Amino acid sequence: MYPGIDTHARYSQVAVVVHDGNLHDEIRLPNDRLDQLAEQYADGEAAIEASGHYRPVYEMLDEHLDVTLVNPSKNREIADATVKTDRIDAKCLAHMLRVDMLAESYVPSDEIRTLRDLVRTRKSLVEERTAEKNRVRAVIKRTDNAYGSELFGQRGESSSQNSR
Repeated sequence: MYPGIDTHARYSQVAVVVHDGNLHDEIRLPNDRLDQLAEQYADGEAAIEASGHYRPVYEMLDEHLDVTLVNPSKNREIADATVKTDRIDAKCLAHMLRVDMLAESYVPSDEIRTLRDLVRTRKSLVEERTAEKNRVRAVIKRTDNAYGSELFGQRGESSSQNSR
């Protein structure tokens, strides 16, 4: 059996195709119930699209299934479809999985995913800090005040502490 799963933030559309290509089952499930589906088809294969919501679903399914993360832009049948619905996408994923015609996306190990999350979070925090500093500089400039080049360096911080 070959489950194709079109994932969304709260739910997923699932189509299950059997070896001869016939549709066995078609259901819409809340994502927190996908582990039951994974247990039902344990040790089989499944395909999901690499979307913004794939990761928790991938990690849940990966415990029981061999999950193929599909690159949607490289799978022309899905990307170029004139009629796109969740049901059609799930069926296409299941059929393409059955005939081994899916363009896979790379999924790094758990350790690498965790490290990437940390790097992304740090990058985001650094960008927020830079934006805040730029806002402070803009207010100082807009109010016609002057500041040294090290407003946020050691000299700038020590001069602000001395002025208290």
